[in-house]
Amino acid sequence: MTNKLYLLTILLSLLLSSCGSNNKSKSNTPIQLQEANQLFTQIEDANKSFKLQEKEFVHTLFLSEYLWSDQVASNIDYSEFSTPNSLLKELRVTPPDKWSFSITAQAYENFANQKTEGFGFGYTAEFIIFLIRIDAPAYGKLLRGDKILEINGEPASRSNLIKAKNTIGIPTRFTVLRESTEVQIDVTPQAYTFKVSLGKIITQNSKKIGYLRYDSFTGSSVTEFEKEFTKFKNENIDELVIDLRYNSGGSIAVASTLLENITNAYPGQRQGYLDWNSKYKHKNENFYFSTETEPNDLNMKRVFFLVTKSSASASELVISSLKPYLGNANIITIGTNTHGKNVGMRGRSYNNNYYFIINFFVKNNIGETTSFDGIPATCPATDDITHAMGDTNETMLSTALYYIENDRCL
Repeated sequence: MTNKLYLLTILLSLLLSSCGSNNKSKSNTPIQLQEANQLFTQIEDANKSFKLQEKEFVHTLFLSEYLWSDQVASNIDYSEFSTPNSLLKELRVTPPDKWSFSITAQAYENFANQKTEGFGFGYTAEFIIFLIRIDAPAYGKLLRGDKILEINGEPASRSNLIKAKNTIGIPTRFTVLRESTEVQIDVTPQAYTFKVSLGKIITQNSKKIGYLRYDSFTGSSVTEFEKEFTKFKNENIDELVIDLRYNSGGSIAVASTLLENITNAYPGQRQGYLDWNSKYKHKNENFYFSTETEPNDLNMKRVFFLVTKSSASASELVISSLKPYLGNANIITIGTNTHGKNVGMRGRSYNNNYYFIINFFVKNNIGETTSFDGIPATCPATDDITHAMGDTNETMLSTALYYIENDRCL
């Protein structure tokens, strides 16, 4: 399937929920990206024209296509809601739905095409950098584990960071604590296109291990990760480690393509299916392994996944879909329980807004779906933000490498 509006994503809802908060999530997984404020502004500006007809349209979606439509209130006072997301929050059935959201068309297109502006890093409540987007302005300058002390000579704060990132084209001087030394780094915020895939070959004794960092299932990412799989294929790797620790989802079609790159041993067989509510069973849809083998398709017998509570949706879909074919024992997850989002959305548009409401369960070929508690970790391991992703000394990756060598957890 190729419809880019079929999504298994919580990335943008996580970005939005982090705005205005300097707290860590309950799982202690940092999810605050500094670009979130720009997205939030775009959405709120568009919401000034949130009219009655659009509210009725949204309510009708919830009463019909929504997975839990039978639990939605049929009578509500539309005058109480001035923005799309405030209405969605009221209509969502919680628990379990904490994901349905709205976004402007422009913000969605930017996300789908991996475009944004700013510095390109994520930070914790203590202003410790945990993620730097590949090819963002901060990439290669700031490092995971850097603690921001000052921004242009002023104490690190969320407001100072927002002010700096909005000065597009003007360098910002960061004073950071790197290990035990204070260093000053200049980064210029700008509009940029980022990557979400980065691969490398790790040699361990006689084995070649392919490592893939993969941050989001965007349509633009397919050419990225297929280049990495071509390298893996040419090097004839023995093992595969896919780092999904911050990958909160994206396109089902892209997830299906990733599955085909991992193994070409099951041509034409069903990877899984989308299971709609009782009134919309006619929309149920299967997704399959391709019947055509591509030059970069591997035939892995087992796969290691690095995961955290931020690994969700399409990330969980890939893990779940492989289990009936490779067997539970050959799908090794390293880290913590995943997020627990076993449902997906079909995007619908109205005026300048896209609406992503939960429409279906996502199930693998034998009808299993991920628990709302997430996929348990085979081997517990902490997200070691003192090392770069892909560094063999980083705790999660080193745990996977230990398992490869010893067939057991640390």
